[in-house]
Amino acid sequence: MTKRNLGVIIMMMMMMICCQVELGAATGLDLKGLSLTIAGNGSIIPVSSNNSDTYDLILNITEVPLPDDCPSLSNANSLTQTELIARLTDNCRYDKLEPPINLTDNGEEQDPLDVYARFYIYVIKNLDSSDMQFMVQGLLQFRYSDSRLAFSSYAPNRKQPIMGEGRLRDLIWVPHVFLANAHSSSVLGTTEKDVVTTIYPDGTVLISTRIQATLYCWMNFQKFPFDEQKCSTILESWIYNTSVLQLHWEDTNPVTFDPQLQLTEYYLIGSLYNESVSVSDSFTMTHGALVGNYSTLSFSVLLTREVGYYIIDYFLPSIMIVTISWVSFWLQADQTPARTTLGCTTLLSFITLSLSQENNLSKVSYVTMSEVWFLVCTIFIFGSLVEFAFVNTIWRRNNNLELKKRTTKYIVKSTFVPNLKRNRRGYNRSNSTMSTCSMDKGNNGGQNNTVITIETPIVIGGGGGLSREDSAISLEESESSLGSASTASLTEKEKPAQTFATMTPKEVSLWIDRKMRFVFPLAFIIFNALFWTLVYCL
Repeated sequence: MTKRNLGVIIMMMMMMICCQVELGAATGLDLKGLSLTIAGNGSIIPVSSNNSDTYDLILNITEVPLPDDCPSLSNANSLTQTELIARLTDNCRYDKLEPPINLTDNGEEQDPLDVYARFYIYVIKNLDSSDMQFMVQGLLQFRYSDSRLAFSSYAPNRKQPIMGEGRLRDLIWVPHVFLANAHSSSVLGTTEKDVVTTIYPDGTVLISTRIQATLYCWMNFQKFPFDEQKCSTILESWIYNTSVLQLHWEDTNPVTFDPQLQLTEYYLIGSLYNESVSVSDSFTMTHGALVGNYSTLSFSVLLTREVGYYIIDYFLPSIMIVTISWVSFWLQADQTPARTTLGCTTLLSFITLSLSQENNLSKVSYVTMSEVWFLVCTIFIFGSLVEFAFVNTIWRRNNNLELKKRTTKYIVKSTFVPNLKRNRRGYNRSNSTMSTCSMDKGNNGGQNNTVITIETPIVIGGGGGLSREDSAISLEESESSLGSASTASLTEKEKPAQTFATMTPKEVSLWIDRKMRFVFPLAFIIFNALFWTLVYCL
């Protein structure tokens, strides 16, 4: 700056101050307040004299000359976009290591700098339950104001913003924001990265970046496969704390989703977004050696699992397998190969079906709803095997059960604690199909009479009762009908008095199977009612 120019500037400032002083004296204004306001833009010191309307003004001007090689912006209207941004970001005017100063409407400096963010999501996929991760692709935008890049005063005729890609972004200061819960992230692009930087005439900077990130999602599988997940994306300032920079979501549409967005295993319910502060100290060390409060943005997608696949491929087949295991209750207790094969096959089939589903789930320390279903269904199938072993043991008993009454209470009690008594004179209803009793009658002249008793199988009547048909064929080897009559009379006299009801082991086994045909399905229906109530009502 030449001495001539310096003199002109001093003269103009003196004329302005003199006009303000004369105006103040004429109108009776307090010039102290005025002088302080002027002193905010320079170094002007009022000195009072004896006359209250007269002030001596001392003007101190400090000259800070620009470097001789600093390019001029006087002809900014005629410059190209590349030339204009090169001169605006020249080292003599712009320092990219310093954040911009946030100014108020009155031109006063105001900290911190406000940075506004918006996220447009294209794709959400690969929600991996085993690794607790998901992948997101989207357009991330940051908007802030940098007055050093404003060119409306230099080029008032230029109305269009300056636009560029990654090279323009490298010329200016940009906020350093990172994904706090990212496993990996990258900027999309083929030959060049998909980064667009836009600088508006008023100094507003808009940075748009297409990113792809694999993020951690801390899932809860207690209600699997009827679970709902909340997966978050966390943006956090890295270098500058809240005293320098603050992150905010845009007021309108801060987080939006592509209308064609579809998920395979989940259904997108909605999203939540939030602004918070992350504290970094010597204990947490979230920012290493940097200590302070750092601005944080987060948004969460709310997802619910689609259960159609699990209903068709897991729950309905498991119900059918459990039901098939009850077929053994319609088979007699002595059919060991059939009932054993049926029980073991259904148990192994259900275990194989369950393992195919559990392999897709992360190993967690708590019990999930699918594990509850697996455990109870296994108990039902295993219970049918235990029931077969029990009735088969009873079937092979050789002694009858004496009951006070033929009711469930006495049958169960006598089955577990049998009161087995042999008939005192050899009369016994055994499990054998044929019993032979030989009696010698000396007073019949040495004739031998043989009584053959054929025991028919147990028949289940139409009314649900059990009956047994015994037929006795008496073959007399002698021709004397009197001898056989006396033998039959003797047998009747030797029978003990029937003071209690009696059931054979076969009758008890069939009675237990008949009861289990209703007990097992009823218990399974009650379990299903409780299970699905817990799933959808809690």
